[in-house]
Order: sequence, then structure tokens, then C-alpha cells
Amino acid sequence: MQCRLSWLAAGVGLWIGAPGFGAVDAFKVTTDQTIDPSSLEQIIAQVFARAKAQNNDQKAIALYEYVHHTLFHWAYPTEPAPQTIGPLKAINVYGWSLCGGQHTVLKALYETAGWPCRYVGWSSPAHTTIEVNYDGRWHYLDVFLKCYFWAKDRSHLASQEELAADPTLVLDAVKHGRAAREHLCCGDRPEDVISGVRSRRVVGDSKGWGSVTWRDQGYSPLLRLPSGASLRLDWGAEPGGFAVRGKPPQHSCGIKDFRADPVFGPVAEHYGPRNWSNGRLIYAPDFNRSADVAELELTHAEARAGQLVARGGLGSALIKLPLPYVYVQAVPTAKFSGGEGRLLLSVDAGKTWSACSSGQTNTAVRQRYELWLKAEFTVALAELKLEALVEHNRCALPYLVVGTNRVSVSAQPDPLPEGVALLVRYGYQEATVPDPTKRTRWDGAGITYGPPKIVAQEITRLPAQFDIVVAGNTPPKMLFLERAVKAR
Repeated sequence: MQCRLSWLAAGVGLWIGAPGFGAVDAFKVTTDQTIDPSSLEQIIAQVFARAKAQNNDQKAIALYEYVHHTLFHWAYPTEPAPQTIGPLKAINVYGWSLCGGQHTVLKALYETAGWPCRYVGWSSPAHTTIEVNYDGRWHYLDVFLKCYFWAKDRSHLASQEELAADPTLVLDAVKHGRAAREHLCCGDRPEDVISGVRSRRVVGDSKGWGSVTWRDQGYSPLLRLPSGASLRLDWGAEPGGFAVRGKPPQHSCGIKDFRADPVFGPVAEHYGPRNWSNGRLIYAPDFNRSADVAELELTHAEARAGQLVARGGLGSALIKLPLPYVYVQAVPTAKFSGGEGRLLLSVDAGKTWSACSSGQTNTAVRQRYELWLKAEFTVALAELKLEALVEHNRCALPYLVVGTNRVSVSAQPDPLPEGVALLVRYGYQEATVPDPTKRTRWDGAGITYGPPKIVAQEITRLPAQFDIVVAGNTPPKMLFLERAVKAR
């Protein structure tokens, strides 16, 4: 059928490329020490396994701590309609929300684990919480305030009704070892919890809260890259490199949420207060490489001698670049050989197009997840390139720890397309502190960093695994994770 379609197209003076033969889908890099955030089910299974959770209380706490480690509180993230923000997008892209949004993410995990949940609103202070039902009773875990409370006999995690009836469950929780590990770490008071549970109102179920929907709609966290493209996700933030409008998203409580946390603290301390993170997508196909050309949709054009040459009329080359991370800005570049040419950009799947200048920063892509770039030319296209700034959540990335890290790489199709290889690169700095056993704060003080190290692995067979051994006595400072697809 493919041959017949190509022959028919040629018969009317049209040559159309065969997109999809020079790209990989679901390009994942994971480690045996971290959580793969590609689905709610995957998160749950790996969180339970990493935490070695045996009973339901332990499982509920493990998911609570995962959300605490992944999201910080700042504001509700919003996107232009019809785009929405669901739990996986909140985890992978933004990494922040207010109380109702954070609890919607936790609620989605609990419900996917098979437990009913309900929203519970407070009026004094104003606050949105949830309760989860398992083992025949309701339980209160607050990932925004960072608290939960064991019953006095430690038989179960208490409900809000129990806390309202007996305030000593809250007031004496720390003294008697019945509080969360990161108990009220951002500065909220036990008295506020007591006032809140006494002013509570059961809201029940809802399809999300604020700007965060109960499940993701039209979003996938899986990465698709064409041959000739690389995506580098940095643990750092570029000035002004956030996609939302308004103030820069940054945890308003500084580093209080992890400086007293011996599990999360050493991993997060290297980067200052939690905020947004950036990365770079670079797409630069080599027209001499059939794998790079295969993903382009060509009209009245063909690859010849390292160029795309127009034939039988105005030639064009179209590349579609969807991402699981949000675009902030993009710089398209083209060089035309003889004749005239222009660049066009679409952020609505080709419904509308706008002309863009080669080499100029374009902000029309801001808060979009799919960019279509088209070059039109009368004679030949000698070069096409796109460099884009994206935003992501560093706390959802597969970081490295001290010791041996088993890195796994997977993608579709398997086996890889002919003539295509994957490249995975990790950048990091090993870190050392004088005496890790005596540390009580994780605020970046007293750390000695080694020189930047880069581990690169070219992969031609899937699935693939390789080890990265990290020295030092505290988790390393992560620099970047890069994934690329290249012709070979």
C-alpha cells in the first residue's frame, strides 16, 4: 500500500516522505533508584517497591512522600484553553501547585491504587484537603501542610474527625513519635490544623480542584524524538525561562521543606529553593542521512546531495515536534540555496500558520506542547534547525545517587529503525561533606563538589542497561540528562 501511495503521488507531480521511519516513541531513561513518572500505575508500583511498604498505612505514607518530594507549593498552574493540567502533567512539567492541586495529584494516586477519596474543605484557615479510605476507615494525610497523625495506639493513621475530637493527637504528635517525618516543615502550626479540622466540611468527590483536573486529558509524558533531534533536560533554571505568565514560580518557603528531611534533603539541596527547570530541544537534520529525512513530510521535494531540492513547483518540508514538556520559546533557522524560501510555524496542528524569521526568537510556542515547523522553497533547502527552550520539573527526573546506578533505556519501535541509534548522556558532579552522619540540615552548606562528569552511552539494541558508579558521600549535584536520536 505504501508503494502504491508513493507511485500515485509521483503521478501527479507530488512526492511525499514517509514520516515515522526516522523517529522513536516512548524514549525512556529510568534508574533502579528512582521513580518512573510515565503513568500513575507505574508511580504506584515503584513507590510501593522502593518504600518496601507492607500494609496500607505504609503505602499511603509512601505515596504522600512521593508527592511531597515531587511538588512544591506556590500557585495553581494554568494553561490556555482547551489545554488542561492533570496529575501527570503537574508532576512532569510544572512541579508545583496550591493545596487543592497537590491534593488532586495525591487523590489520583490513591484512587488508582484502588482507594476511595474525598475532598474536605476548611474555612478556618481556608484550605483544601483530602481523606483516603482503606481498611474500613478514613485517613488524613496533608501533602501541602506536610502532616499526618497516628492514633495513640499507632494502629492507624487518624481521620480529621478523630483529630477534631481529640486535639492531643495533633499537639502531642511530635513528642510521642506519631507525626510525619517532615512534620509541618514549612512553618504551619499544630493549632491551625486543629482549627481547620474543626471547621471542616466534606465536599466529596470532584473532577479535580482549581486548575488541576482529576486525570490528564490529551497529554502523555512519553517522549517522541525524530532522528536528528536531542533533548537535554537541565537541573538548573534559566532566568525568565518559565512558561506561565506572571511571577517566577518558586517555593515561597525557601528550602524549609527539605532541609529537615534526611531522605529528600541531600538530593534537593544543591539547587536552592525549589523552582522551575529548563531544557533544550535541538533539531538539526542532516539531509545526507536517510533516517533524518524519513521523518520529514516532503511535498514537491526530494533529498539530493545533502539538500532538499524542489521539484515540479514550490517545495516544502514539514517536521512535527511534540513534547511532553512545555515549550517556552523557539528559534527556527533555515538556509536556502538559490531562489526564495520562508519558514512557517503552527502551534495548533496545522490549522493556522504564521511566518517566522530565521534566527529570531519566537514566543508563539509558549505553553504549547506541539510545534510544527515548515520550510517552503523554490529551489533548495540547504539547512533546517530549531532550538527551543522547554520547562520541566527536575524533581521528577531520574537522578543519580552515591554508589552503583543501573540505568535502563527503552523506546518504540523495538528493534530500532534501521540506521538509527540512541544517545543517552548524564552530567553530574560528585559531592562530599565532612561527616554525613552528623548532618542535621541539608541547605547546601559545607559541600565540596568535584569536576563535572559526563557519562555517554550509544544504544543500538533495546532494551538496554548500563551502570553509572558515583563516588562521594552525599548525593551528587545533577547537571543534565540528554536523550538524542541520531542516524548512523
